[in-house]
Amino acid sequence: MTADAPEETYYVVEQALRDSLNEKLATLRQDRSVRRFSSKTTRELYIDVDDGQIRVLHHRPDSPRTARPIVFIPGWGTVLEGFTGFFNLIDGRAECYYIETREKNSSRLNRSSARLDMDQKAKDIARALESLGLTHEDDFLLVSTCWGSAVVAHGLIEGILKAPTVLLFDPMHTLWFPRWILRYVSPFTPVLFWRMVRPLARMIALAGMKEPSQRARARLFINSADIWKWKTCAEAVREFELYGRLHAIRQQVLVFNGVRDKIHDQAHYPRLAAEIPEGRFFHMPVDESEREELIALTALEFAEVSRTHPVPASVAVYEKPLTRRP
Repeated sequence: MTADAPEETYYVVEQALRDSLNEKLATLRQDRSVRRFSSKTTRELYIDVDDGQIRVLHHRPDSPRTARPIVFIPGWGTVLEGFTGFFNLIDGRAECYYIETREKNSSRLNRSSARLDMDQKAKDIARALESLGLTHEDDFLLVSTCWGSAVVAHGLIEGILKAPTVLLFDPMHTLWFPRWILRYVSPFTPVLFWRMVRPLARMIALAGMKEPSQRARARLFINSADIWKWKTCAEAVREFELYGRLHAIRQQVLVFNGVRDKIHDQAHYPRLAAEIPEGRFFHMPVDESEREELIALTALEFAEVSRTHPVPASVAVYEKPLTRRP
């Protein structure tokens, strides 16, 4: 199988494996209804970074069931309400650091001097890990999704980030906003304009988005957008691209996908994994509404074993072989 194999080859999964995945998720969510980490076992921290602070939620159960902590980097502009499935399955089971990147509402930035490019975001994560006492010598799991995965991949490429085990879910190879807008319109329009057209932008973004859970999530994060941060960040990363650069990553990286939707094009994930010298690709098919739960389930499986342990057998069965070009 090559990185350019027909898409259906990568995404064919035996029904027995699909059923097994559904059963595991059902077992984990049974009798649970948590929308955020328990306040009794969670601390809200603000980490000093260049030109401001970013927020970290540190969840530490009294009796975690896992062997090592999970560090999670969510996607672009994500609000906590968009990850209730993740919180529901992780809460009380594993120590977790939820790190919010600087384009989110929670960051406290100097508006006149703050940078929002990819280098700065990766440096923020590195600074947070250092402040939290997590170095490459420690045993922890670095998990990310969507644009968060793009930031982590960039950090690995540039040598800014390093972690014992890295899981990238649905990594975005480039920003999904139209480049012509970012090049020729956005730089010349004030923040007030974008606030006024937010309803129109929301309508365009939701058009053709059929999955109910994704529509609800997208509507939520657009409504809560901090416009000046989004504008500044989007303009700073308008030329960003992962393809052609991933060969610089010098550690094993595990790339995951579970769903197909309007924003996340499945065709890219095996190609991105194949470009990483030690990249591996796993397809774990679930319903779009279960995306965040899948991330939590997979993170828990890896957190139960140490960095020296191979990929858990429960996850390894979903791996798809890659043949790399010379």
